[in-house]
Amino acid sequence: MDRLPFRAMGALARTAAPVLAALVLLAGCGSDGVPAKTWATHVCQALKPWTSTVSKLTRQTQQEMQQVTTPDAAKVTLLNLLDSEAKATDKARDRLLAAGVPDVDDGKRIAAEFTAALTSARDSYRTARDAIRKLPTTDSKAFYDGVSSAIDKLNTQYDAGALDTSKVHSEPLQQAFDEVPECQ
Repeated sequence: MDRLPFRAMGALARTAAPVLAALVLLAGCGSDGVPAKTWATHVCQALKPWTSTVSKLTRQTQQEMQQVTTPDAAKVTLLNLLDSEAKATDKARDRLLAAGVPDVDDGKRIAAEFTAALTSARDSYRTARDAIRKLPTTDSKAFYDGVSSAIDKLNTQYDAGALDTSKVHSEPLQQAFDEVPECQ
């Protein structure tokens, strides 16, 4: 796995898939910062709840969408989903920033790449939310076509900013992610 993946939510939305598997692919050596095990612990404490929250929100929205009968109701449901996913991602991003920089070679770059991936995901949710918010609901077909377009853009934007873990090489981090209980 080279990139943080996204899992489709039916034809309407995507949610973040487990990022933790991607973290295990990390594989390099020292600089100034937080010890690798401490950083890995904080990263997993930020990402595990995020992936769980996004998955839960998606499941709830899928159930709600089965009951939706109007574009107005669909709009409210989707706006709630995307807003909640953006907030959950922002919270995970803040926790990731608080983790600091790992004490490994290229630690600043590695931390920045993790943060940038979450920033991109958050911005993707916000962009889709804002696009759907602007859609009129008077024409059902036009509304759902607009939703589809907004979700396609979300997916493209998310994919463009996803973390490419094949470029993150740090043996101490690989070992830390393999060993700390918070990442299991």
